[in-house]
Amino acid sequence: MHIHDIGIALNSPGRSSQLRQLEQDLAYVQELGFSLVEIDPSPYGLVVNGELRRAQMADFLAVLRGFDLRYTIHGPGRLNLAYDPRHELCRRIMLCQIEISRATGAARLVYHSGLQALDAVRYGVRRSLLTDEELAAGARREVEALRDLAPVAADAGVIIGMENGDSHQWEYNVIAQFGLPRSEILTHHARLRIAPIARQLEVIDHPNVAMTLDVGHLYIAAHDLGFDYLEAVGEAAPWVRHVHVSDNFGRLDEGFDVEHDRWAFGEADIHLPPGWGSIPYHDVFVHLPDYEGDVILEIKPGFRDYLGEGFETVRAVLDELETEI
Repeated sequence: MHIHDIGIALNSPGRSSQLRQLEQDLAYVQELGFSLVEIDPSPYGLVVNGELRRAQMADFLAVLRGFDLRYTIHGPGRLNLAYDPRHELCRRIMLCQIEISRATGAARLVYHSGLQALDAVRYGVRRSLLTDEELAAGARREVEALRDLAPVAADAGVIIGMENGDSHQWEYNVIAQFGLPRSEILTHHARLRIAPIARQLEVIDHPNVAMTLDVGHLYIAAHDLGFDYLEAVGEAAPWVRHVHVSDNFGRLDEGFDVEHDRWAFGEADIHLPPGWGSIPYHDVFVHLPDYEGDVILEIKPGFRDYLGEGFETVRAVLDELETEI
């Protein structure tokens, strides 16, 4: 295993004067000692209606270039190349993300695997669950899209990392509305397991499309669904080119969406600093023996004062592993 850098993901501040806030946040994390930052460009108005706005892009790049930092890019969480019926629009948005990655020099672009088909039902856009035929067609559509996008990503010098997901109470509620058992979540949210993503990657068969392993997501899914967590990390290992780390207790949420309401109960993917939850990080990295790349801390803004602690915890685990080799 060879870790290039331990970086930090910046969360959208949700305020006005976004670029000014971004500049302040970049200064803060650079002062903490980080040299790598993962950014979701969505809050900065760079992409509108599937088109890249060049003036906003120039302003965004001007802020980033004011710091001695490397960057990775996290695409929009709702972007879905499998099940969003506006498929051509989604492809254009993905092309914009690749162009942003090129412009920022980002070597990794995180894309949430599209193998989650419940959002449209949740929000009332669709009144029925997708059929087995529709689910299979969507998975194939995502593969076709990523096969087409892979050479574009290669030309931009970026690897697209398909990220695995975690389960939520609302998903079980949706399934229950149709009289289905809890086990059906894997039919409609296949990215909870590693195998469906790996099968897609086998078919895509391109070095510039791989996996972003979200360690916290997998921990929630493993405990909720009852599969072996570390075996799943090992299953993902051959495909992993990017890693997200945070901590939690492997506990499904109870339906409360307010982040700080979950903390006292230790539930859901609360993105704690590593070491605050129960994820066995030493064993996680043992099961990624050939991994070469960066590790990105995904810590929620509520724990902003402890970003440095999270960095030191991960660094200590990696140093310990080096002494064991």
